[in-house]
Amino acid sequence: MSSIDTSTDIPDSIALLEQIHAWSGLALYNLHKGTLYQESEGTVDSGLSPIADASVVTAADKSIRLILRTAIELDPSFVTDSTQKLWMFAREIKDALVPSEYKED
Repeated sequence: MSSIDTSTDIPDSIALLEQIHAWSGLALYNLHKGTLYQESEGTVDSGLSPIADASVVTAADKSIRLILRTAIELDPSFVTDSTQKLWMFAREIKDALVPSEYKED
């Protein structure tokens, strides 16, 4: 599983929700960038999409943006189980450890 120890794996300097999102998105990209899945049935081409994708782009307003996309499988019971938040139904992509370079500032 891609488990983390919040006391040791997340760098101490992270203080913003945006930073933790960037950190987790980049970590998932680093771990799973070569993993593909078929997003929709009946596509003309292979229809394979990366599980995680990250890119840095210059937007129309000339700001530089980090674009993150991750396809996380959900346990289907999220539809009927209202006792937990949606993120608690996320399933692991595959067994992986947070890379050591993501544990430091």
